[in-house]
Amino acid sequence: MGNTLIETIFKEGNEFNYIRHNEITPGRMTMLFLHGLGESGQCFQEVFEDGRFDKCNIIVPDLIGYGKSSESADGDYRFEVHVEKLWKIIAGLEINSIIVIGHSMGGDIATFLCASDRKNMIQKFVNIEGNVTQYDLFISREAVKAAEEGNFTHWFYDELMKSKILEDWGQKYLSCRRYHSSLRDCRPEAFLANAWELFSKNTELPGKYKSETGRIYCSLSIPKVFCYGTESISSGSVDFLEESKLKRQVFDGAFHWLMLDRAKEFYSFLFDFIYT
Repeated sequence: MGNTLIETIFKEGNEFNYIRHNEITPGRMTMLFLHGLGESGQCFQEVFEDGRFDKCNIIVPDLIGYGKSSESADGDYRFEVHVEKLWKIIAGLEINSIIVIGHSMGGDIATFLCASDRKNMIQKFVNIEGNVTQYDLFISREAVKAAEEGNFTHWFYDELMKSKILEDWGQKYLSCRRYHSSLRDCRPEAFLANAWELFSKNTELPGKYKSETGRIYCSLSIPKVFCYGTESISSGSVDFLEESKLKRQVFDGAFHWLMLDRAKEFYSFLFDFIYT
């Protein structure tokens, strides 16, 4: 039957987060979904259509600067600020038992959210192609390069949104057409600030694997799984997952938005991961 979608504005000062959710019942398990760079909660809309999750709270915020949320009041879009805002949303909704599902940049932010969990509220973590090495920084790396060349605005609207996402990837993967819709609502300054941070945090360590985010992900002691599609993940990241003996789930034929490209398989896997 699915869950009734409710829309809420979580306001703090001159900022607000737009949140998609179902009826929140304190005391039951909560699934917190975090979107990626340039994305919005649109990428998780299928979870509301899946009746298997009707006994869970479902919370899907648009991060500050993205989707239907406001811009940052002071221009600060650091991951640390996103994490602080998420903890305030969690407190405001009076939830205390959480499964975190993060896609792409949302997987990185979820990693830092889990690492900052002092009350052991987060029970499990599903990382959907978050960055764990330096090898999967395609979009953020290109954004940083364009900014360094003084060409970011042209790159963002013409090379990324129009040429790459809509005309190239969008012709093969329907998921990219939904991404294009979210990109139209994304604030370019938020996108660029987070692209810089993604690039920095995933290239700063010495040695073969340079991702500080990946190091922290490995250190998390809660049950966690890394999900990836065979059409998008780099061989370097697959090597890292294997060498680090990290639990992983592979979705054959799926691109980066595997929860869209393989929605039925992904949400079946998510249900089993949560309840087993």
